[in-house]
Amino acid sequence: MPLEEKAVVVMTGAFRRMEGSVTSPQRVAHKGSFVWRYANRGIHEAIVQKLARNVSGLNAVFVLLQAGYVQEVGVLLRTLDEIQEDIMFLAIAETNGARSERHERYLKAFYSDLVFSRHEGSLEIQKPDLVPRKKIRAHTMNVLGKGVKASQALVAGEAVGTAYSGYVHANSECIMDMYGGENLSFHVEGMMGTPRIAACARGAENYIYRGLTATIAAAKAFGDAQHVEVLYRFLAEYEAANGHPSPKVQSSV
Repeated sequence: MPLEEKAVVVMTGAFRRMEGSVTSPQRVAHKGSFVWRYANRGIHEAIVQKLARNVSGLNAVFVLLQAGYVQEVGVLLRTLDEIQEDIMFLAIAETNGARSERHERYLKAFYSDLVFSRHEGSLEIQKPDLVPRKKIRAHTMNVLGKGVKASQALVAGEAVGTAYSGYVHANSECIMDMYGGENLSFHVEGMMGTPRIAACARGAENYIYRGLTATIAAAKAFGDAQHVEVLYRFLAEYEAANGHPSPKVQSSV
């Protein structure tokens, strides 16, 4: 098994441990049926939900890369960018005693439930009071920066986010990456056999690594010292691999 795929398997195992350590979601009646919700709307339950999307998103990246859908991978990486930042932000509230008003505001917005908050027959949806992304990054880096200025970290974080935002919003610059080839046309059925696949795989590897570090932070927040050591050993193995090799995909490049 390629190391990148093993990394996602390791993250999945850690996620399952954390998922099993909190009280399971309960059925909540809704319109003659039901939806699943956590009764306790706390930080640990929020971390579990974010980890679920982290693992699912990374698995989806592999699927899209295998099919050559570079643009769509870019959208997913931008999503993972924020999910992994959120995990770190939530984890430090437990591991570093850094719970703040921003965490309370974040959780209130995170658990705001559009299914139940919208009045019957109304088209109006009340927007949650989200914590600005800059403030999430600043709070995390102030706690974990160890001498790194928050402003410098924010610039770096914004640069990473901006790099993939164009795929989310379908900017011309990103769309034109789909154009070319012998027939000079847009590649709307994937871009296998083009140099874009290798470049996209290299970018995706960064998010596998970030997912690992976020998972370790989450395990620390759950107080699972034994599994934290297991995760650190795998992280050392991953880092020791030559140059963090990119995800392996079938390509003619």
